[in-house]
Amino acid sequence: MTATKKEAGRVNSCRGIGGFLNPPTHPEHTMHVEVSMSRRPENRDRMALSAAVECNWLDDAIRASAKRVLDAWQKPDINSSEIQKWIRQVLGYFANCYKGDGNEPECWNAGNLKIMPINKANAWGAYPVLPPVDEHAGVRLIRQYYPEYVPTPKEFTEAKWGN
Repeated sequence: MTATKKEAGRVNSCRGIGGFLNPPTHPEHTMHVEVSMSRRPENRDRMALSAAVECNWLDDAIRASAKRVLDAWQKPDINSSEIQKWIRQVLGYFANCYKGDGNEPECWNAGNLKIMPINKANAWGAYPVLPPVDEHAGVRLIRQYYPEYVPTPKEFTEAKWGN
Protein backbone atom coordinates (compact mmCIF):
# COMPACT_ATOMS: atom_id res chain seq x y z
CA MET A 1 0.00 0.00 0.00
CA THR A 2 1.47 3.36 -1.02
CA ALA A 3 1.09 6.54 1.00
CA THR A 4 -0.87 9.35 -0.58
CA LYS A 5 1.19 12.46 -1.21
CA LYS A 6 -0.17 15.47 0.63
CA GLU A 7 -0.25 18.92 -0.95
CA ALA A 8 2.22 21.58 0.13
CA GLY A 9 1.34 25.20 0.62
CA ARG A 10 2.12 28.41 2.45
CA VAL A 11 0.37 31.04 4.52
CA ASN A 12 -0.07 34.14 2.37
CA SER A 13 -0.63 37.51 4.01
CA CYS A 14 -1.77 39.61 1.07
CA ARG A 15 -5.52 39.09 1.58
CA GLY A 16 -7.93 36.77 3.31
CA ILE A 17 -10.25 34.19 1.83
CA GLY A 18 -13.66 34.09 3.44
CA GLY A 19 -13.91 35.16 7.01
CA PHE A 20 -15.93 38.30 6.22
CA LEU A 21 -18.13 37.52 9.23
CA ASN A 22 -15.18 36.95 11.55
CA PRO A 23 -14.56 39.47 14.34
CA PRO A 24 -12.44 42.56 13.66
CA THR A 25 -8.68 41.86 13.69
CA HIS A 26 -9.22 38.15 12.97
CA PRO A 27 -6.34 36.85 10.79
CA GLU A 28 -8.67 35.41 8.13
CA HIS A 29 -9.45 38.99 7.07
CA THR A 30 -5.87 39.40 5.85
CA MET A 31 -4.38 35.92 5.47
CA HIS A 32 -5.07 32.67 3.67
CA VAL A 33 -3.31 29.46 2.66
CA GLU A 34 -2.13 29.14 -0.90
CA VAL A 35 -1.68 25.59 -2.15
CA SER A 36 0.35 24.50 -5.16
CA MET A 37 -1.57 21.60 -6.59
CA SER A 38 0.93 18.86 -7.54
CA ARG A 39 -1.56 17.26 -9.90
CA ARG A 40 -1.78 20.52 -11.86
CA PRO A 41 1.19 22.71 -10.88
CA GLU A 42 -0.02 25.61 -13.03
CA ASN A 43 -3.04 25.91 -10.75
CA ARG A 44 -3.03 27.29 -7.28
CA ASP A 45 -5.78 26.88 -4.79
CA ARG A 46 -6.59 29.19 -1.88
CA MET A 47 -8.40 28.43 1.34
CA ALA A 48 -9.20 30.03 4.66
CA LEU A 49 -6.81 29.34 7.52
CA SER A 50 -9.49 27.48 9.48
CA ALA A 51 -10.28 25.29 6.45
CA ALA A 52 -6.58 24.50 6.04
CA VAL A 53 -6.28 23.38 9.67
CA GLU A 54 -9.04 20.80 9.09
CA CYS A 55 -7.94 19.76 5.58
CA ASN A 56 -6.59 16.21 5.65
CA TRP A 57 -5.06 16.36 2.16
CA LEU A 58 -2.72 19.25 3.08
CA ASP A 59 0.79 18.72 4.32
CA ASP A 60 1.00 18.62 8.13
CA ALA A 61 3.49 21.51 8.18
CA ILE A 62 1.13 23.96 6.45
CA ARG A 63 -1.78 22.82 8.62
CA ALA A 64 0.36 23.49 11.70
CA SER A 65 1.41 26.88 10.33
CA ALA A 66 -2.22 27.92 9.76
CA LYS A 67 -3.12 26.71 13.27
CA ARG A 68 -0.28 28.75 14.80
CA VAL A 69 -1.58 31.91 13.09
CA LEU A 70 -5.11 31.29 14.37
CA ASP A 71 -3.92 30.39 17.88
CA ALA A 72 -1.83 33.58 18.07
CA TRP A 73 -4.84 35.82 17.41
CA GLN A 74 -5.66 38.04 20.36
CA LYS A 75 -9.40 38.60 20.21
CA PRO A 76 -10.64 42.05 21.26
CA ASP A 77 -12.64 42.34 24.46
CA ILE A 78 -16.32 41.53 23.94
CA ASN A 79 -17.27 44.92 25.45
CA SER A 80 -15.10 46.93 23.05
CA SER A 81 -16.98 49.19 20.67
CA GLU A 82 -15.62 47.35 17.61
CA ILE A 83 -16.92 44.00 18.88
CA GLN A 84 -20.27 45.46 19.90
CA LYS A 85 -20.64 46.84 16.36
CA TRP A 86 -19.61 43.46 14.92
CA ILE A 87 -22.20 41.67 17.09
CA ARG A 88 -24.96 43.86 15.67
CA GLN A 89 -23.65 43.26 12.15
CA VAL A 90 -23.68 39.47 12.61
CA LEU A 91 -27.17 39.53 14.14
CA GLY A 92 -28.31 41.69 11.21
CA TYR A 93 -26.71 39.39 8.63
CA PHE A 94 -28.50 36.40 10.15
CA ALA A 95 -31.73 38.30 10.86
CA ASN A 96 -34.35 35.74 11.84
CA CYS A 97 -32.26 32.75 10.71
CA TYR A 98 -32.55 29.75 13.02
CA LYS A 99 -31.19 26.23 13.21
CA GLY A 100 -32.79 23.97 10.65
CA ASP A 101 -33.96 20.40 10.95
CA GLY A 102 -31.59 17.48 10.85
CA ASN A 103 -28.29 16.51 12.36
CA GLU A 104 -25.31 18.64 13.38
CA PRO A 105 -23.55 20.31 11.63
CA GLU A 106 -25.74 20.15 8.50
CA CYS A 107 -28.66 21.79 10.34
CA TRP A 108 -26.57 25.01 10.37
CA ASN A 109 -25.86 25.03 6.62
CA ALA A 110 -27.33 28.10 4.92
CA GLY A 111 -29.79 26.09 2.84
CA ASN A 112 -31.13 24.30 5.91
CA LEU A 113 -31.74 27.32 8.17
CA LYS A 114 -35.31 28.26 9.12
CA ILE A 115 -36.08 31.84 8.14
CA MET A 116 -38.66 33.55 10.35
CA PRO A 117 -40.63 36.61 9.16
CA ILE A 118 -39.34 39.96 10.43
CA ASN A 119 -41.46 42.11 12.72
CA LYS A 120 -39.53 45.04 14.23
CA ALA A 121 -42.34 45.63 16.76
CA ASN A 122 -41.22 42.48 18.55
CA ALA A 123 -37.44 42.30 18.94
CA TRP A 124 -37.52 38.50 18.89
CA GLY A 125 -39.47 38.28 15.61
CA ALA A 126 -43.03 37.91 14.36
CA TYR A 127 -43.77 34.46 15.73
CA PRO A 128 -45.47 34.31 19.14
CA VAL A 129 -43.02 31.55 20.06
CA LEU A 130 -39.65 31.55 18.34
CA PRO A 131 -37.00 28.87 18.64
CA PRO A 132 -34.69 29.40 21.61
CA VAL A 133 -32.19 32.21 21.09
CA ASP A 134 -29.46 29.54 21.29
CA GLU A 135 -30.74 28.33 17.91
CA HIS A 136 -30.22 31.72 16.21
CA ALA A 137 -27.51 31.42 13.54
CA GLY A 138 -25.94 34.76 14.47
CA VAL A 139 -25.77 33.88 18.15
CA ARG A 140 -24.13 30.59 17.22
CA LEU A 141 -21.46 32.34 15.14
CA ILE A 142 -20.74 34.94 17.83
CA ARG A 143 -20.38 32.18 20.44
CA GLN A 144 -17.75 30.46 18.33
CA TYR A 145 -15.50 33.38 19.29
CA TYR A 146 -17.18 34.55 22.51
CA PRO A 147 -18.76 31.53 24.25
CA GLU A 148 -19.91 33.74 27.12
CA TYR A 149 -22.09 35.88 24.83
CA VAL A 150 -25.70 36.36 25.99
CA PRO A 151 -27.83 38.31 23.49
CA THR A 152 -30.32 40.97 24.52
CA PRO A 153 -33.54 42.03 22.81
CA LYS A 154 -31.96 45.48 22.30
CA GLU A 155 -29.14 43.94 20.25
CA PHE A 156 -31.67 42.27 17.96
CA THR A 157 -33.58 45.55 17.61
CA GLU A 158 -30.36 47.40 16.72
CA ALA A 159 -29.03 44.62 14.45
CA LYS A 160 -28.20 45.81 10.97
CA TRP A 161 -26.13 44.36 8.16
CA GLY A 162 -24.01 46.88 6.25
CA ASN A 163 -22.92 50.40 7.06
